[in-house]
Amino acid sequence: MSAKRSLTRALSRFAQPFGSRDGQRPRPLVLLLLEGTTPETVRTVVEEVIREVTPDAASTDIDLISDLPWPSDARAALTAIASATGAREGETAVVLDLTDERQREWFITLVPHTISAEIWGPTRSGVSFSASDTGSAISWQLPAERWERVRARLRHRGIDPDTAVQSAT
Repeated sequence: MSAKRSLTRALSRFAQPFGSRDGQRPRPLVLLLLEGTTPETVRTVVEEVIREVTPDAASTDIDLISDLPWPSDARAALTAIASATGAREGETAVVLDLTDERQREWFITLVPHTISAEIWGPTRSGVSFSASDTGSAISWQLPAERWERVRARLRHRGIDPDTAVQSAT
């Protein structure tokens, strides 16, 4: 099969409606942040995605580990987490409560720098978030209508929502 035909087939598959005619829930979109996105844009996208998934977050955890030195804002978040939870740098699977505004802000600050952060929604909710590899791999899963809300907020903040793309898997 030619490369052009393969690309056309792949794009056609993604253009199909995300709902199904048999009454099942629509398939959620699996999206990821493009490599090379500026740190400021990463933070804004992460902030808006977290804002969207927080109401459905069943569990959240983050590793307080980075492969690179923590920037000053992340150091401040680590200090705040230690004071609030007793968790120290180097710990894994530290649970944070995203309904608490301070803890949500710490999570957002650390995501671009951690080796691992995850949010899981209730079973079959279609909501999840994952960051790994010191922020170089950030992905999330949201139903299409919720991703459109995030895209609108990003545009409103002057961020190109196409810095996130749909995963080919």
